[in-house]
Amino acid sequence: MGKRVFIYGINPVLEALTHHAERVSQIYFLEKTNNPRIKNIIKEADQKGLRLSHVSKDVLEELSFTKKNQGIVAEIDQRNLFDSKTAIAYLSNIDDPVVLILDDLDDPRNIGACFRTANAVKVDMVVLSKNRVSLESPIISKVSSGASELTNTAIISNLSQFIDRLKDIGFWICGTSGDSTTDFRTIDYTQSTAIIMGSEAKGMRRLTEKKCDHVVSIPINGEVDSLNVSVSCGVILYEAVRQRQSI
Repeated sequence: MGKRVFIYGINPVLEALTHHAERVSQIYFLEKTNNPRIKNIIKEADQKGLRLSHVSKDVLEELSFTKKNQGIVAEIDQRNLFDSKTAIAYLSNIDDPVVLILDDLDDPRNIGACFRTANAVKVDMVVLSKNRVSLESPIISKVSSGASELTNTAIISNLSQFIDRLKDIGFWICGTSGDSTTDFRTIDYTQSTAIIMGSEAKGMRRLTEKKCDHVVSIPINGEVDSLNVSVSCGVILYEAVRQRQSI
């Protein structure tokens, strides 16, 4: 049996129940709930023969580590994660894949938001550095609306070497930096592409940046000097989608 993690919130639990019911081991919900959406989830889960437990607010908060759990928590088997070897093997068999690399991001809310966008545009894989934020964090699943449990994910111990392997199989590497003078819209994203988002405070690491074929920025016309990393991630990923849909 694989490791189990907890996700919370109506949408994340519903997504897991709808798409990966076989991984749901138990659903906990607030006793005497009157929420019709939770009642529908309970009904569907019961029809699928899943274990259901009505519990107190204190128990839900203990499981989810937050008071903002919307009255429902699911315990699920953690999806299989890719390592460097299996990720390269998987990506080698896809035509012109898109990979999102999160280079040392450590804010679970930003990571969750990036996962949500990545899933929305059908990124082929999200890559994270090992020993940063644990994917077991319920916050990541909640912010991503469950996308972190529904998206191919690789956990890589040596990101620099992994980027070299991506290049070996034909990837172009596109990094992001507020210091770049290259407009993100001028790059061709229609080929095999890895898009790298740097950490919230420091951006990409220097070693990572040296591996990039392109380093781009998003033009800023207002008074602020930068965008939140998850917002920047969405802007660039949707430009990649726009280009690919116009082929």
